[in-house]
Amino acid sequence: MTPVGHHQKGGRRAGGDPARLPARRHEGAGSRHRSLLRTAAVLGAGATIALSLAACSSSSASGNGSSTAGLTASTVTVHRTMEIQTGKMDGRSGWPRYSPSGFTAPAGATVVLTIVSYDDGTAPLPPASPWGQVWGADATYGATTGGTELVDGSPVHSIPNDQVAHTFTIPGLLINVPIPAAQSSSHPVTVTFTFRVTKKGTFDWLCAAPCGSGETGMGGAMNTDGWMMGHVTFT
Repeated sequence: MTPVGHHQKGGRRAGGDPARLPARRHEGAGSRHRSLLRTAAVLGAGATIALSLAACSSSSASGNGSSTAGLTASTVTVHRTMEIQTGKMDGRSGWPRYSPSGFTAPAGATVVLTIVSYDDGTAPLPPASPWGQVWGADATYGATTGGTELVDGSPVHSIPNDQVAHTFTIPGLLINVPIPAAQSSSHPVTVTFTFRVTKKGTFDWLCAAPCGSGETGMGGAMNTDGWMMGHVTFT
């Protein structure tokens, strides 16, 4: 069953359906989304550039990033769960949504993030796009370690770009979790991402796959806090 108003399995184009064009009231969020994507793309281009820009991105994500170079690893493991719902499930045609749109975890603790996705459509990425790769093991400026991903229990280092449905991307922490399409809307895919952040602060996350409305797929849910973008806090 294909989510109503959302992309079809095997790829989609939103086309010019007026009901699916991005709303003007979300232009501010859209601008921030594009800015974060540009920053993250540069971060993934090379370690030297990543080192300088990641610190800038992380501290500016919401103004609360703080250096904790002396923070030691915790023996605590915490579990957090997010669900990717389709537009049919959340009542807004063509608007996939992460629920909840964020979480809080202790800095230094090992976080086991489980993302259960009911979306069986893909939002294909360009062949050279970096968003199909798993990021999070790069301890640039000592903020993030781990970065291991399981898809339905099997370890992966990447998802083929033409099979990506969504991503969970935190540019300021060099984290990118690609999410493949579910087998069907009634058979979700479960992605488990294990990582540790040793930097306190609140950071923006976003989906880097064009899963929204408009001809480019970058409108609607992509530009709206609480749908395909939100915040995570490490205390």
